[in-house]
Amino acid sequence: MNRRSSERQQTTQVLAMPSCTVLPSGVTVVSDCVEHVRTVAVGIWVDCGSRNDTIPGIAHMLEHVLFRRSARYAGTERSRVAEMLGAYLNASTSKEVTSYYARGLAEHTERLMDLLAELVFAPAFTPQDVEKERSVIIEELHSYDDDPEEVVCDELDRVLFGNHPLGHPIAGSRESVSSITADDLMEFYRRWYTAANCAIIISGPIQHSDAVAMVERVLSRWRPLRGSVPIAPERSPRRLAARRGMRKTIARSFQQAHCAVGIQTPGARSPQRYGLALLNILFGDSASSRLYRRLREHRALAYTVYSSLQLLSDCGQLVIYAGLRPDRVDSALAALEAEIERLGTHPPTPTEFRRARQQLRTSLLMSTESLSARMHAIARMLFEEGKLEPLDAIATAIEQTTLEEVCSLAVQLANWRTWSLVLCR
Repeated sequence: MNRRSSERQQTTQVLAMPSCTVLPSGVTVVSDCVEHVRTVAVGIWVDCGSRNDTIPGIAHMLEHVLFRRSARYAGTERSRVAEMLGAYLNASTSKEVTSYYARGLAEHTERLMDLLAELVFAPAFTPQDVEKERSVIIEELHSYDDDPEEVVCDELDRVLFGNHPLGHPIAGSRESVSSITADDLMEFYRRWYTAANCAIIISGPIQHSDAVAMVERVLSRWRPLRGSVPIAPERSPRRLAARRGMRKTIARSFQQAHCAVGIQTPGARSPQRYGLALLNILFGDSASSRLYRRLREHRALAYTVYSSLQLLSDCGQLVIYAGLRPDRVDSALAALEAEIERLGTHPPTPTEFRRARQQLRTSLLMSTESLSARMHAIARMLFEEGKLEPLDAIATAIEQTTLEEVCSLAVQLANWRTWSLVLCR
């Protein structure tokens, strides 16, 4: 499954109320006690993503390089230790956060936490390690160039956010990655990987007091850097001049034509977030959605067509992607225009609204059955939504969102000229 698909599946995952403690060092510890399971998900989150890049791709490159070598282990040795425990380690960089996480048996929680803390808080990479990982990342960028969905959606980010760091790909470009040095990475690390900027999250059969005591023991061995929360120099994209209705065509030799259409929205801290999530589901994020039924099932204009909603802390974007027959591009774009305009003339019906609300509620409940999903959802609450909430509060907020609110959002978005378009053909 590609990166964007996995992101779509995570947009509505939520969980029961976790417990939270800020240690004297400044590290935040959040535990999510699930007593009936025998495994654990544990992770370290850094409040730093590609929007904090000083060089495009540096946050992502640092995540890669930290896996290369730390005070005690080279990367392959660390992986062997984890696999001897039957566990696995992984990491990811998003627009706003970087995460390092592990899954394994609950009996190995402290050993897994120890591996992660050493990886994140005791780096020992060399210039040679940086060169090796640079080559790996450039190959990763080549793979994205072969994926038309990545190509058009990355280009749409540039169109929507311009020169703001949110406008560049998380992994950067070949040119920017080629310019990053070991000194650049260490300077970036010292600025952002401070105790006050990190959270440790644990989902599994562990009480909060035990989680806090365990983390304190581990951090006595691998001490994070002291320092206050850094202040990002970049302005919020909400203060940028509105980038609406832009059109761009790029020439590439793919078998299909591909298009991405998008518009900026309020973010994860907006009271409109649940209305936007419901509108996204009924518009294009389900097999019974308007886009899927009318463009694919009724008119056979696209094999793949969907909408996705990405909510960041202070802004968001609603995006439509479609893979099209090259000889039917004009017809498909006309149909997309008609469906967007139709949001204003034929706003969501009570039936569409009830179906979308039931889907959102179901995904909320299903997510509580995955420890990884719970852990990642806590991180989204903490860093993107700005507060931790209990499951009941989120479920209530969804139930209290009205059809009138969703219809109002639909009318606001129902102007084709305000949506930006990238077409690859």
